[in-house]
Amino acid sequence: MKMKNSIYSTDGISLSGNITADLNDICRDFPSDKIFVLLDQNTSENCRKRLELLSTVPEQNVIIIQDGESNKNLDQVQAVWQFLGEQMADRKSLLVNVGGGMLTDLGGFAASTYKRGIQFINVPTTLLAMVDASVGGKTGVNFRGLKNEVGLIRQALHVFLYPPFLETLDDENLRSGFAEMLKSALIKDPQLWNDLKAFNLDARSYGDLAPLLWRSVMIKKEIVDLDPNENGIRKALNFGHTVGHALESQALHTGRKMMHGYAVAYGMSVEARLSGRFSGLTEEDRDDIIAVIRKIYGKLPEQIQQQKELIDYMRFDKKNERNQINFTLLNKIGSCEVNNFISEEDISKTLAV
Repeated sequence: MKMKNSIYSTDGISLSGNITADLNDICRDFPSDKIFVLLDQNTSENCRKRLELLSTVPEQNVIIIQDGESNKNLDQVQAVWQFLGEQMADRKSLLVNVGGGMLTDLGGFAASTYKRGIQFINVPTTLLAMVDASVGGKTGVNFRGLKNEVGLIRQALHVFLYPPFLETLDDENLRSGFAEMLKSALIKDPQLWNDLKAFNLDARSYGDLAPLLWRSVMIKKEIVDLDPNENGIRKALNFGHTVGHALESQALHTGRKMMHGYAVAYGMSVEARLSGRFSGLTEEDRDDIIAVIRKIYGKLPEQIQQQKELIDYMRFDKKNERNQINFTLLNKIGSCEVNNFISEEDISKTLAV
């Protein structure tokens, strides 16, 4: 479905120029009393007024959950299920998820499992959610202190990217999302990598950022369309994530703050080093990646030196096979290889650099 009010639109995803018109168009197929909206506390305070659709949805059909990665759990999913049941949502209902990646992951999972699956729309409000979490059909929650341990893959009816929401972000959240854009460029598009390096994050020009965002999302869509269930090439999207998810799980376990994009950025820095050792990435490209990451995200956190603990968390990575830790590595900027099984000894040596 392509949306006529959008700046860019392809099947299932739109960069919206008029979010209210786009949502009204797609919601016409659902009875108004069967449209439900999921927000978190932060989104309700900062983004709700920008969505006129919410004024036409009955107040009793709006649920607001707690925000923050620590609340991405089964208790919150159960609260959504309870809400939908009490409001008599049926299999023809629609859930509109408005929020960051935590909310779109959780809302998509709740919708996909309620009555064996109702339709849902994602309206991401952070750059990270726009370029990554809300696109591609991955849903889920954290469990046993591990990142996205429980979930499933099910595509949203549509994903609407609306750049004005980015005006609500602080600098840290903007940079967190930018990391996933850098990743997309590194695995697929060297020209996008150069364009992102030239982008002035301090100027915060969302008009200039929007086409770069769209190019990043189209890279992900192209890969997901080829491999929706992550049996092969979709693993390319995990560059930086084997180390990054370990850092996030470690932070969840200890109660420290670690934003997803920052964890992935640090992971890309480490995995660029692995790429130089095991996948043919040149020293020049490796150093370029490391320098860009350091410039935007600062030096690697001290947790990197806790090698044994991080490797323990890497053992739970969903890409692993036969108890071997699996990486996506670069052979050059714009090209990658999946299914690189690296020994724990070599991972430890690389983390120690």
